[in-house]
Amino acid sequence: MSLLAHKSQHVLNILRELPPAKVNEVIDFAEYLKSRTRKTEPRKRKATDLPLYHMGAVNLKAFDRTSLYGERLDSLLA
Repeated sequence: MSLLAHKSQHVLNILRELPPAKVNEVIDFAEYLKSRTRKTEPRKRKATDLPLYHMGAVNLKAFDRTSLYGERLDSLLA
């Protein structure tokens, strides 16, 4: 039995044990909470005003492992 099915079965068992007046109160409160929740729209991404050429050029070997290791050795030995 899935977790969602187990939880819904648990809720139904609780509702069966309650007197009918309390069940109506619970349903009214659930409808109140449902109407009270805010429905928000997903936020739109803001466009940046920077043109692409301002981002800078990346050297093709900038992320090459040997060049990074060589720069590390240069900084250690300097």
